[in-house]
Amino acid sequence: MTVWKVLLIILLVLWLISRIRIGGRVSYGEAGLLVTALAGPLKVQILPAKPKKPKKAKRQKKKKPPVAQEHKKEPPEGRPGTLSRLMKLLPVVGEACGALKRKIRIDDLELEIVWGSPDPAAAALGYGRAHAALGMLWPILDHNFKVKRHSFQVGVDYDRGEPTAEVRAAVTLTIGQIMALGARYGVKALIVWIKSGRADRKKQEAMSHE
Repeated sequence: MTVWKVLLIILLVLWLISRIRIGGRVSYGEAGLLVTALAGPLKVQILPAKPKKPKKAKRQKKKKPPVAQEHKKEPPEGRPGTLSRLMKLLPVVGEACGALKRKIRIDDLELEIVWGSPDPAAAALGYGRAHAALGMLWPILDHNFKVKRHSFQVGVDYDRGEPTAEVRAAVTLTIGQIMALGARYGVKALIVWIKSGRADRKKQEAMSHE
């Protein structure tokens, strides 16, 4: 019974790990670009980078005079057919991107546009265009991604000389989804790579016998 309990605990821990969502949060506005990596409850700021502590100056070592090299090694040439083999992987990559797109979840999406213009007519025209653009954007996002929460706001400010926009988005997917996609399409890519290598070798052997 003890062995089964240990196995159940291990499976439970693995399942809990697979449910952890990882991704990133991006914010852009008047304050600039802010990028934060997300891993469950953990948050790590990537941009803007935090200032590093100044390092102590190291003593410079005396450089030894370069020794003359008699023979320089030539860079190895790429194997023939490598580019064509990579091109054959593109359908698998495209399929993986399509599956990844369906797994990604937009947890939070906020877009705030303030159309600033001292001219009331120009402000009204810009306001209408912004609403029309959001009306076209939302069906695309809703059709291709899972959006948990979204908020779109459009306003007018006659005291501003130009339009401004604030964008905030958080995108995540689970570790289990990443592992499943990696295993599925990694095997597919490996099979295509091996088959293409065999085909190239057969072509080279046929050409050498001619």
